[in-house]
Amino acid sequence: MNFKIIVLASIAFASMLSILQSCHSQSKEEELMAKKYCSSCHLFPEPALLDKVAWEKNILPAMAPRLGIRYFLDSPYEAGKYVKGNNANLTAENEVISINDWKKIISYYKENAPATNAAQNRPPVEKFTDRFAIKEVYSKEINPSVTYIKIDEGNKWIYTANANDSSLNIYNENLQLLSKSNLHGVMVDMQCNKDMKSNGERTGILTNIGILNPNELSTGTADSFQINKDGKVTFLKKFLGNLPRPVQTTMIDLDHDGKQDYLVNGFGNTKGALYWIKSQGNNQYQQNFIRALPGTIKTYTDDYNHDGLPDIMALMAQAQEGIYLFTNRGNGTFDSKTILQFPAVYGSSYFELDDFNNDGFKDILYTCGDNADYSYSSLKNYHGVYIFLNDGKYNFTQQYFFPIHGCYKAIARDFDNDGDLDIATISFFPDEKNQPQESFVYLENKGNAYFGNRFQFQPYSIREFNAGKWLTMDAGDIDADGDQDIVLGNFLPPAKELELQAQGKTKPLFLVLENKTKAALLK
Repeated sequence: MNFKIIVLASIAFASMLSILQSCHSQSKEEELMAKKYCSSCHLFPEPALLDKVAWEKNILPAMAPRLGIRYFLDSPYEAGKYVKGNNANLTAENEVISINDWKKIISYYKENAPATNAAQNRPPVEKFTDRFAIKEVYSKEINPSVTYIKIDEGNKWIYTANANDSSLNIYNENLQLLSKSNLHGVMVDMQCNKDMKSNGERTGILTNIGILNPNELSTGTADSFQINKDGKVTFLKKFLGNLPRPVQTTMIDLDHDGKQDYLVNGFGNTKGALYWIKSQGNNQYQQNFIRALPGTIKTYTDDYNHDGLPDIMALMAQAQEGIYLFTNRGNGTFDSKTILQFPAVYGSSYFELDDFNNDGFKDILYTCGDNADYSYSSLKNYHGVYIFLNDGKYNFTQQYFFPIHGCYKAIARDFDNDGDLDIATISFFPDEKNQPQESFVYLENKGNAYFGNRFQFQPYSIREFNAGKWLTMDAGDIDADGDQDIVLGNFLPPAKELELQAQGKTKPLFLVLENKTKAALLK
Protein backbone atom coordinates (compact mmCIF):
# COMPACT_ATOMS: atom_id res chain seq x y z
CA MET A 1 0.00 0.00 0.00
CA ASN A 2 1.19 3.49 -0.84
CA PHE A 3 2.76 5.12 2.22
CA LYS A 4 1.12 8.47 1.44
CA ILE A 5 -2.34 6.87 1.38
CA ILE A 6 -1.69 5.21 4.73
CA VAL A 7 -0.62 8.51 6.24
CA LEU A 8 -3.66 10.32 4.84
CA ALA A 9 -6.00 7.58 6.08
CA SER A 10 -4.44 7.74 9.52
CA ILE A 11 -4.84 11.50 9.62
CA ALA A 12 -8.50 11.24 8.50
CA PHE A 13 -9.20 8.59 11.14
CA ALA A 14 -7.55 10.69 13.85
CA SER A 15 -9.53 13.75 12.74
CA MET A 16 -12.79 11.82 12.80
CA LEU A 17 -11.97 10.40 16.22
CA SER A 18 -11.16 13.90 17.45
CA ILE A 19 -14.48 15.23 16.08
CA LEU A 20 -16.42 12.40 17.73
CA GLN A 21 -14.67 12.98 21.03
CA SER A 22 -15.34 16.71 20.73
CA CYS A 23 -19.05 16.08 20.00
CA HIS A 24 -19.28 13.68 22.91
CA SER A 25 -17.57 16.19 25.19
CA GLN A 26 -19.92 18.96 24.01
CA SER A 27 -22.98 16.75 24.47
CA LYS A 28 -21.86 15.80 27.97
CA GLU A 29 -21.29 19.45 28.83
CA GLU A 30 -24.79 20.33 27.60
CA GLU A 31 -26.28 17.51 29.69
CA LEU A 32 -24.46 18.66 32.83
CA MET A 33 -25.60 22.24 32.23
CA ALA A 34 -29.24 21.11 31.82
CA LYS A 35 -29.09 19.02 34.99
CA LYS A 36 -27.55 21.90 36.92
CA TYR A 37 -30.25 24.44 36.11
CA CYS A 38 -33.27 22.25 35.28
CA SER A 39 -33.13 20.39 38.59
CA SER A 40 -32.65 23.43 40.82
CA CYS A 41 -36.40 23.79 41.50
CA HIS A 42 -37.76 20.33 40.71
CA LEU A 43 -36.86 16.79 39.69
CA PHE A 44 -34.76 16.80 36.52
CA PRO A 45 -37.02 16.41 33.45
CA GLU A 46 -35.56 13.97 30.94
CA PRO A 47 -35.80 15.13 27.30
CA ALA A 48 -37.84 12.04 26.43
CA LEU A 49 -40.77 13.31 28.52
CA LEU A 50 -41.85 15.76 25.79
CA ASP A 51 -41.37 16.23 22.05
CA LYS A 52 -38.94 18.73 20.51
CA VAL A 53 -41.61 21.32 19.71
CA ALA A 54 -42.95 21.33 23.27
CA TRP A 55 -39.46 21.91 24.66
CA GLU A 56 -38.43 24.54 22.13
CA LYS A 57 -41.70 26.50 21.84
CA ASN A 58 -43.23 26.15 25.30
CA ILE A 59 -41.16 24.78 28.17
CA LEU A 60 -37.82 26.49 27.54
CA PRO A 61 -39.36 29.93 26.81
CA ALA A 62 -41.26 29.59 30.09
CA MET A 63 -38.08 28.69 31.96
CA ALA A 64 -35.96 31.46 30.47
CA PRO A 65 -37.47 34.45 32.35
CA ARG A 66 -37.08 32.60 35.64
CA LEU A 67 -33.34 32.45 34.95
CA GLY A 68 -33.20 36.11 34.00
CA ILE A 69 -33.00 35.48 30.25
CA ARG A 70 -35.12 38.03 28.41
CA TYR A 71 -33.74 37.78 24.87
CA PHE A 72 -32.48 34.94 22.72
CA LEU A 73 -31.23 35.35 19.13
CA ASP A 74 -32.52 38.96 19.19
CA SER A 75 -36.07 37.81 19.95
CA PRO A 76 -37.62 38.77 23.30
CA TYR A 77 -39.01 36.08 25.53
CA GLU A 78 -42.48 36.98 26.77
CA ALA A 79 -41.50 37.23 30.41
CA GLY A 80 -44.82 38.67 31.48
CA LYS A 81 -46.62 35.72 29.89
CA TYR A 82 -44.85 33.21 32.09
CA VAL A 83 -43.74 35.09 35.21
CA LYS A 84 -46.19 37.27 37.08
CA GLY A 85 -45.73 39.91 39.74
CA ASN A 86 -42.34 41.37 40.64
CA ASN A 87 -40.49 38.57 38.88
CA ALA A 88 -41.77 39.83 35.52
CA ASN A 89 -39.49 42.89 35.75
CA LEU A 90 -36.36 41.07 34.72
CA THR A 91 -33.14 42.82 33.83
CA ALA A 92 -29.69 41.73 32.76
CA GLU A 93 -28.48 42.34 36.30
CA ASN A 94 -30.49 39.43 37.71
CA GLU A 95 -29.54 36.87 35.09
CA VAL A 96 -28.46 33.64 36.78
CA ILE A 97 -27.21 31.97 33.62
CA SER A 98 -25.13 33.21 30.69
CA ILE A 99 -26.43 33.20 27.12
CA ASN A 100 -23.77 30.65 26.15
CA ASP A 101 -24.87 28.27 28.89
CA TRP A 102 -28.52 28.84 27.99
CA LYS A 103 -27.72 27.87 24.38
CA LYS A 104 -26.28 24.60 25.69
CA ILE A 105 -29.52 23.78 27.51
CA ILE A 106 -31.59 24.53 24.40
CA SER A 107 -29.28 22.38 22.30
CA TYR A 108 -29.44 19.50 24.78
CA TYR A 109 -33.24 19.28 24.71
CA LYS A 110 -33.52 19.85 20.95
CA GLU A 111 -30.98 17.12 20.21
CA ASN A 112 -32.26 14.54 22.68
CA ALA A 113 -36.04 14.99 22.71
CA PRO A 114 -38.14 12.77 20.42
CA ALA A 115 -39.84 14.18 17.33
CA THR A 116 -43.20 13.05 18.69
CA ASN A 117 -44.38 11.87 22.08
CA ALA A 118 -44.53 8.15 22.69
CA ALA A 119 -47.97 6.53 22.40
CA GLN A 120 -49.80 4.74 25.19
CA ASN A 121 -48.67 1.15 25.57
CA ARG A 122 -52.18 -0.29 25.60
CA PRO A 123 -55.14 -0.84 23.24
CA PRO A 124 -58.00 1.70 23.26
CA VAL A 125 -60.73 1.39 25.90
CA GLU A 126 -63.61 0.06 23.79
CA LYS A 127 -65.85 -1.90 26.16
CA PHE A 128 -68.73 -0.29 28.05
CA THR A 129 -69.80 -1.47 31.48
CA ASP A 130 -73.42 -2.28 32.28
CA ARG A 131 -72.78 -2.18 36.02
CA PHE A 132 -74.18 1.33 36.34
CA ALA A 133 -77.47 2.94 35.35
CA ILE A 134 -76.67 6.49 34.22
CA LYS A 135 -78.81 9.44 35.29
CA GLU A 136 -78.18 12.96 33.98
CA VAL A 137 -79.04 16.04 36.05
CA TYR A 138 -79.59 19.35 34.24
CA SER A 139 -80.12 22.95 35.31
CA LYS A 140 -82.05 25.65 33.45
CA GLU A 141 -80.32 28.39 35.42
CA ILE A 142 -76.58 27.85 35.01
CA ASN A 143 -74.05 26.26 32.71
CA PRO A 144 -72.08 23.32 34.10
CA SER A 145 -69.17 24.51 36.23
CA VAL A 146 -69.02 21.97 39.07
CA THR A 147 -65.95 22.51 41.26
CA TYR A 148 -67.03 20.16 44.07
CA ILE A 149 -69.31 17.14 44.31
CA LYS A 150 -70.01 14.91 47.31
CA ILE A 151 -72.37 12.09 48.31
CA ASP A 152 -73.90 12.41 51.79
CA GLU A 153 -74.86 8.79 52.48
CA GLY A 154 -76.64 9.43 55.78
CA ASN A 155 -79.05 12.00 54.35
CA LYS A 156 -79.08 10.55 50.82
CA TRP A 157 -78.03 13.92 49.43
CA ILE A 158 -75.65 15.09 46.74
CA TYR A 159 -73.77 18.38 47.22
CA THR A 160 -72.53 20.33 44.19
CA ALA A 161 -70.70 23.65 44.09
CA ASN A 162 -70.78 25.71 40.89
CA ALA A 163 -68.28 28.37 39.89
CA ASN A 164 -70.50 30.25 37.43
CA ASP A 165 -72.96 31.48 40.05
CA SER A 166 -70.97 30.79 43.25
CA SER A 167 -73.63 28.41 44.50
CA LEU A 168 -73.90 25.39 46.78
CA ASN A 169 -76.71 23.07 45.72
CA ILE A 170 -78.19 20.09 47.55
CA TYR A 171 -80.10 17.33 45.74
CA ASN A 172 -82.09 14.49 47.33
CA GLU A 173 -81.92 10.83 46.35
CA ASN A 174 -84.54 11.46 43.64
CA LEU A 175 -82.21 14.12 42.20
CA GLN A 176 -84.60 16.93 43.09
CA LEU A 177 -83.07 20.26 44.14
CA LEU A 178 -83.57 20.76 47.90
CA SER A 179 -81.75 24.07 48.28
CA LYS A 180 -79.55 26.54 46.45
CA SER A 181 -77.31 28.97 48.36
CA ASN A 182 -75.03 31.80 47.24
CA LEU A 183 -71.51 31.29 48.56
CA HIS A 184 -70.04 34.57 47.26
CA GLY A 185 -67.04 32.47 46.28
CA VAL A 186 -65.92 29.27 44.55
CA MET A 187 -66.20 26.25 46.83
CA VAL A 188 -63.73 23.41 46.21
CA ASP A 189 -63.82 21.42 49.46
CA MET A 190 -66.06 20.69 52.43
CA GLN A 191 -65.48 19.01 55.79
CA CYS A 192 -68.16 18.08 58.29
CA ASN A 193 -67.77 17.75 62.05
CA LYS A 194 -69.18 14.23 62.00
CA ASP A 195 -69.23 11.29 59.65
CA MET A 196 -71.74 11.47 56.80
CA LYS A 197 -72.83 7.85 57.38
CA SER A 198 -75.47 8.99 59.89
CA ASN A 199 -78.39 11.27 59.02
CA GLY A 200 -79.23 14.65 60.50
CA GLU A 201 -77.95 18.21 60.35
CA ARG A 202 -74.46 19.01 59.16
CA THR A 203 -71.95 21.51 60.51
CA GLY A 204 -68.39 22.12 59.42
CA ILE A 205 -66.19 24.22 57.16
CA LEU A 206 -66.01 24.83 53.45
CA THR A 207 -63.02 26.02 51.46
CA ASN A 208 -63.41 28.92 49.03
CA ILE A 209 -60.50 29.02 46.58
CA GLY A 210 -61.11 32.68 45.74
CA ILE A 211 -60.23 33.23 42.08
CA LEU A 212 -60.21 29.86 40.36
CA ASN A 213 -57.69 30.53 37.57
CA PRO A 214 -53.96 30.70 38.43
CA ASN A 215 -53.06 33.94 40.20
CA GLU A 216 -50.89 35.31 43.00
CA LEU A 217 -53.75 36.86 45.00
CA SER A 218 -54.69 35.69 48.48
CA THR A 219 -58.48 35.84 48.12
CA GLY A 220 -59.32 32.39 49.48
CA THR A 221 -61.22 31.78 52.72
CA ALA A 222 -62.46 29.08 55.08
CA ASP A 223 -66.08 29.53 56.22
CA SER A 224 -68.22 27.71 58.75
CA PHE A 225 -71.69 26.46 57.82
CA GLN A 226 -74.75 24.66 59.14
CA ILE A 227 -77.24 22.57 57.15
CA ASN A 228 -80.49 21.56 58.85
CA LYS A 229 -82.27 18.25 58.30
CA ASP A 230 -84.32 19.77 55.45
CA GLY A 231 -81.25 20.87 53.51
CA LYS A 232 -81.37 24.57 54.34
CA VAL A 233 -77.89 26.09 54.45
CA THR A 234 -76.80 28.77 56.91
CA PHE A 235 -73.36 30.37 56.66
CA LEU A 236 -72.08 31.26 60.09
CA LYS A 237 -68.85 33.17 59.55
CA LYS A 238 -65.58 33.51 57.67
CA PHE A 239 -62.89 32.57 60.19
CA LEU A 240 -59.83 32.23 57.92
CA GLY A 241 -59.04 34.73 55.17
CA ASN A 242 -56.28 35.98 52.86
CA LEU A 243 -55.38 32.45 51.78
CA PRO A 244 -53.51 31.75 48.49
CA ARG A 245 -55.95 29.65 46.44
CA PRO A 246 -56.71 27.11 49.20
CA VAL A 247 -58.04 23.75 47.99
CA GLN A 248 -58.51 21.86 51.28
CA THR A 249 -59.01 22.81 54.92
CA THR A 250 -58.83 20.14 57.63
CA MET A 251 -60.01 20.53 61.22
CA ILE A 252 -57.41 18.95 63.50
CA ASP A 253 -55.64 19.61 66.82
CA LEU A 254 -52.06 19.19 65.61
CA ASP A 255 -50.35 19.98 68.92
CA HIS A 256 -52.85 18.23 71.23
CA ASP A 257 -53.49 21.32 73.33
CA GLY A 258 -57.25 20.83 73.24
CA LYS A 259 -57.89 23.70 70.81
CA GLN A 260 -59.24 23.45 67.27
CA ASP A 261 -56.46 24.02 64.73
CA TYR A 262 -56.66 23.92 60.93
CA LEU A 263 -54.45 22.45 58.23
CA VAL A 264 -54.73 24.49 55.02
CA ASN A 265 -53.57 23.45 51.55
CA GLY A 266 -52.68 26.85 50.07
CA PHE A 267 -52.11 25.66 46.51
CA GLY A 268 -51.37 29.17 45.27
CA ASN A 269 -49.56 29.57 41.97
CA THR A 270 -45.86 30.46 42.16
CA LYS A 271 -46.46 31.33 45.82
CA GLY A 272 -48.34 29.23 48.36
CA ALA A 273 -47.80 26.91 51.31
CA LEU A 274 -49.02 24.08 53.47
CA TYR A 275 -50.16 25.93 56.61
CA TRP A 276 -50.83 24.97 60.19
CA ILE A 277 -53.30 27.56 61.48
CA LYS A 278 -52.87 27.25 65.26
CA SER A 279 -55.68 28.37 67.54
CA GLN A 280 -54.64 30.74 70.32
CA GLY A 281 -58.14 31.00 71.78
CA ASN A 282 -60.69 33.80 71.52
CA ASN A 283 -60.90 33.35 67.74
CA GLN A 284 -57.24 34.31 67.37
CA TYR A 285 -55.00 32.22 65.09
CA GLN A 286 -51.29 31.96 64.39
CA GLN A 287 -50.16 31.01 60.90
CA ASN A 288 -47.27 28.51 60.72
CA PHE A 289 -45.55 27.06 57.66
CA ILE A 290 -45.19 23.31 57.39
CA ARG A 291 -43.94 23.60 53.82
CA ALA A 292 -43.47 27.11 52.43
CA LEU A 293 -43.92 26.12 48.78
CA PRO A 294 -46.97 26.15 46.49
CA GLY A 295 -48.82 23.15 45.13
CA THR A 296 -50.27 21.20 48.08
CA ILE A 297 -53.39 19.66 46.56
CA LYS A 298 -54.38 16.80 48.89
CA THR A 299 -53.52 15.88 52.49
CA TYR A 300 -54.34 13.08 54.93
CA THR A 301 -53.71 13.14 58.66
CA ASP A 302 -53.04 10.11 60.84
CA ASP A 303 -50.59 8.88 63.46
CA TYR A 304 -48.36 7.17 60.94
CA ASN A 305 -45.48 6.44 63.35
CA HIS A 306 -47.74 5.55 66.32
CA ASP A 307 -46.28 8.09 68.76
CA GLY A 308 -49.62 9.67 69.68
CA LEU A 309 -49.26 12.79 67.52
CA PRO A 310 -51.04 13.38 64.19
CA ASP A 311 -48.77 13.31 61.14
CA ILE A 312 -49.46 14.56 57.60
CA MET A 313 -49.13 12.94 54.19
CA ALA A 314 -49.38 15.43 51.33
CA LEU A 315 -49.35 15.50 47.54
CA MET A 316 -47.49 18.48 46.06
CA ALA A 317 -48.58 19.25 42.50
CA GLN A 318 -46.39 22.23 41.61
CA ALA A 319 -42.64 22.29 40.78
CA GLN A 320 -41.36 19.73 43.34
CA GLU A 321 -44.14 17.28 42.55
CA GLY A 322 -44.35 14.35 44.89
CA ILE A 323 -45.85 12.79 48.00
CA TYR A 324 -44.30 13.83 51.30
CA LEU A 325 -44.68 12.60 54.88
CA PHE A 326 -44.49 15.24 57.61
CA THR A 327 -43.87 13.53 60.95
CA ASN A 328 -45.07 15.50 63.96
CA ARG A 329 -42.31 15.92 66.57
CA GLY A 330 -44.35 18.13 68.86
CA ASN A 331 -43.77 21.77 69.77
CA GLY A 332 -44.83 22.79 66.28
CA THR A 333 -41.99 20.96 64.49
CA PHE A 334 -42.22 18.39 61.69
CA ASP A 335 -39.70 16.11 60.03
CA SER A 336 -40.10 15.81 56.27
CA LYS A 337 -39.61 12.62 54.25
CA THR A 338 -39.97 12.33 50.49
CA ILE A 339 -42.18 9.31 49.81
CA LEU A 340 -42.41 9.61 46.02
CA GLN A 341 -41.11 12.23 43.60
CA PHE A 342 -42.25 13.01 40.05
CA PRO A 343 -41.03 15.28 37.23
CA ALA A 344 -42.79 18.65 37.07
CA VAL A 345 -44.37 17.81 33.68
CA TYR A 346 -46.34 14.92 35.20
CA GLY A 347 -49.19 17.16 36.35
CA SER A 348 -49.93 15.38 39.65
CA SER A 349 -53.65 15.64 40.35
CA TYR A 350 -54.79 13.35 43.21
CA PHE A 351 -53.92 10.53 45.57
CA GLU A 352 -55.62 8.41 48.20
CA LEU A 353 -54.58 5.69 50.62
CA ASP A 354 -56.02 2.18 50.16
CA ASP A 355 -54.94 -1.32 51.15
CA PHE A 356 -54.86 -3.15 47.82
CA ASN A 357 -53.14 -6.35 48.97
CA ASN A 358 -54.85 -6.73 52.38
CA ASP A 359 -51.60 -6.73 54.34
CA GLY A 360 -52.79 -4.11 56.83
CA PHE A 361 -50.75 -1.27 55.34
CA LYS A 362 -52.22 1.56 53.28
CA ASP A 363 -50.92 1.74 49.71
CA ILE A 364 -50.97 4.79 47.43
CA LEU A 365 -53.38 5.27 44.55
CA TYR A 366 -52.01 8.21 42.54
CA THR A 367 -53.06 10.06 39.40
CA CYS A 368 -51.29 12.52 37.13
CA GLY A 369 -52.77 14.32 34.15
CA ASP A 370 -53.14 18.03 34.80
CA ASN A 371 -52.40 19.32 31.31
CA ALA A 372 -53.26 23.00 31.87
CA ASP A 373 -49.63 24.01 31.69
CA TYR A 374 -46.97 25.01 29.17
CA SER A 375 -47.15 21.61 27.44
CA TYR A 376 -50.95 21.60 27.18
CA SER A 377 -50.96 20.41 23.55
CA SER A 378 -48.91 17.29 24.31
CA LEU A 379 -50.47 13.90 24.97
CA LYS A 380 -48.31 12.18 27.57
CA ASN A 381 -48.06 8.41 27.79
CA TYR A 382 -47.09 8.57 31.49
CA HIS A 383 -50.38 10.23 32.45
CA GLY A 384 -52.72 7.84 34.20
CA VAL A 385 -53.41 5.95 37.40
CA TYR A 386 -50.68 4.29 39.50
CA ILE A 387 -50.63 1.96 42.48
CA PHE A 388 -47.61 2.05 44.81
CA LEU A 389 -47.39 -0.71 47.45
CA ASN A 390 -46.38 0.01 51.04
CA ASP A 391 -43.77 -2.32 52.56
CA GLY A 392 -45.02 -1.48 56.08
CA LYS A 393 -42.25 1.06 56.68
CA TYR A 394 -43.62 3.69 54.32
CA ASN A 395 -41.35 2.73 51.46
CA PHE A 396 -43.41 2.48 48.29
CA THR A 397 -42.79 0.65 45.01
CA GLN A 398 -44.84 0.87 41.83
CA GLN A 399 -47.06 -2.17 41.33
CA TYR A 400 -49.49 -1.05 38.64
CA PHE A 401 -49.96 1.61 35.97
CA PHE A 402 -52.81 2.19 33.55
CA PRO A 403 -52.23 5.01 31.01
CA ILE A 404 -55.00 7.64 30.75
CA HIS A 405 -54.33 10.95 29.04
CA GLY A 406 -55.17 13.83 31.36
CA CYS A 407 -56.15 11.66 34.32
CA TYR A 408 -57.56 13.83 37.12
CA LYS A 409 -58.80 11.55 39.88
CA ALA A 410 -59.17 7.89 40.86
CA ILE A 411 -61.27 6.30 43.60
CA ALA A 412 -60.78 2.73 44.82
CA ARG A 413 -63.90 0.88 46.03
CA ASP A 414 -65.28 -2.64 45.79
CA PHE A 415 -67.84 -1.62 43.18
CA ASP A 416 -68.79 -5.19 42.21
CA ASN A 417 -68.89 -6.50 45.81
CA ASP A 418 -66.51 -9.39 45.12
CA GLY A 419 -64.04 -8.65 47.92
CA ASP A 420 -61.30 -6.70 46.11
CA LEU A 421 -60.77 -3.07 45.12
CA ASP A 422 -61.84 -1.75 41.74
CA ILE A 423 -60.97 1.74 40.48
CA ALA A 424 -63.09 4.52 38.96
CA THR A 425 -61.17 7.27 37.15
CA ILE A 426 -61.90 10.53 35.34
CA SER A 427 -59.90 12.56 32.85
CA PHE A 428 -60.29 16.27 32.23
CA PHE A 429 -57.82 16.20 29.32
CA PRO A 430 -58.47 12.96 27.40
CA ASP A 431 -57.36 12.27 23.86
CA GLU A 432 -60.55 13.78 22.44
CA LYS A 433 -59.65 13.01 18.84
CA ASN A 434 -58.66 9.36 19.08
CA GLN A 435 -59.99 8.11 22.41
CA PRO A 436 -62.53 10.42 24.10
CA GLN A 437 -63.99 7.47 26.01
CA GLU A 438 -61.00 7.57 28.38
CA SER A 439 -62.68 10.58 30.03
CA PHE A 440 -64.24 7.97 32.35
CA VAL A 441 -62.63 4.58 32.89
CA TYR A 442 -63.86 1.90 35.26
CA LEU A 443 -61.08 -0.58 36.08
CA GLU A 444 -62.75 -3.75 37.32
CA ASN A 445 -60.42 -5.96 39.32
CA LYS A 446 -60.36 -9.42 37.73
CA GLY A 447 -57.43 -10.63 39.81
CA ASN A 448 -57.31 -13.61 42.11
CA ALA A 449 -55.52 -13.26 45.46
CA TYR A 450 -54.98 -17.01 45.73
CA PHE A 451 -52.89 -17.02 42.56
CA GLY A 452 -51.02 -13.85 43.42
CA ASN A 453 -52.45 -11.69 40.64
CA ARG A 454 -54.50 -9.10 42.51
CA PHE A 455 -53.71 -6.42 39.96
CA GLN A 456 -55.48 -7.64 36.83
CA PHE A 457 -57.85 -4.84 35.89
CA GLN A 458 -60.29 -4.88 32.95
CA PRO A 459 -60.98 -1.37 31.61
CA TYR A 460 -64.47 -0.18 30.70
CA SER A 461 -66.01 3.17 29.90
CA ILE A 462 -69.65 4.32 29.92
CA ARG A 463 -71.74 5.22 26.89
CA GLU A 464 -72.27 8.71 28.32
CA PHE A 465 -68.52 9.40 28.53
CA ASN A 466 -68.90 12.48 26.31
CA ALA A 467 -71.80 14.06 28.22
CA GLY A 468 -69.40 16.48 29.93
CA LYS A 469 -65.87 17.31 31.00
CA TRP A 470 -65.37 15.58 34.31
CA LEU A 471 -63.43 17.67 36.83
CA THR A 472 -64.80 16.20 40.08
CA MET A 473 -65.95 12.77 41.23
CA ASP A 474 -67.13 11.04 44.39
CA ALA A 475 -68.36 7.56 45.37
CA GLY A 476 -70.82 6.44 48.02
CA ASP A 477 -74.07 4.57 48.54
CA ILE A 478 -76.60 7.28 47.63
CA ASP A 479 -79.61 4.93 47.54
CA ALA A 480 -78.69 2.82 50.61
CA ASP A 481 -78.91 -0.46 48.68
CA GLY A 482 -75.51 -1.81 49.77
CA ASP A 483 -73.26 -0.94 46.82
CA GLN A 484 -71.14 2.04 45.83
CA ASP A 485 -72.56 4.59 43.40
CA ILE A 486 -70.57 7.29 41.59
CA VAL A 487 -71.23 10.96 40.81
CA LEU A 488 -69.33 12.94 38.14
CA GLY A 489 -69.23 16.75 38.14
CA ASN A 490 -69.13 18.54 34.79
CA PHE A 491 -66.97 21.64 34.32
CA LEU A 492 -67.15 23.25 30.88
CA PRO A 493 -64.45 25.81 30.03
CA PRO A 494 -65.89 29.15 28.82
CA ALA A 495 -64.96 28.50 25.19
CA LYS A 496 -66.79 25.17 25.26
CA GLU A 497 -69.83 26.81 26.84
CA LEU A 498 -70.03 29.41 24.07
CA GLU A 499 -69.67 26.72 21.42
CA LEU A 500 -72.54 24.69 22.87
CA GLN A 501 -74.73 27.77 23.31
CA ALA A 502 -74.22 28.66 19.65
CA GLN A 503 -75.29 25.12 18.72
CA GLY A 504 -78.30 25.26 21.03
CA LYS A 505 -77.02 22.29 23.02
CA THR A 506 -77.05 21.70 26.76
CA LYS A 507 -74.94 19.47 28.95
CA PRO A 508 -75.80 17.98 32.37
CA LEU A 509 -74.46 19.50 35.59
CA PHE A 510 -73.54 16.05 36.81
CA LEU A 511 -74.06 12.34 36.25
CA VAL A 512 -75.15 9.73 38.76
CA LEU A 513 -73.82 6.25 38.06
CA GLU A 514 -76.28 4.15 40.03
CA ASN A 515 -74.63 0.85 40.86
CA LYS A 516 -76.82 -2.17 40.02
CA THR A 517 -74.56 -4.81 41.59
CA LYS A 518 -76.58 -5.41 44.77
CA ALA A 519 -79.88 -5.51 42.92
CA ALA A 520 -78.49 -8.04 40.46
CA LEU A 521 -77.21 -10.24 43.29
CA LEU A 522 -80.62 -10.24 44.98
CA LYS A 523 -82.43 -11.49 41.88
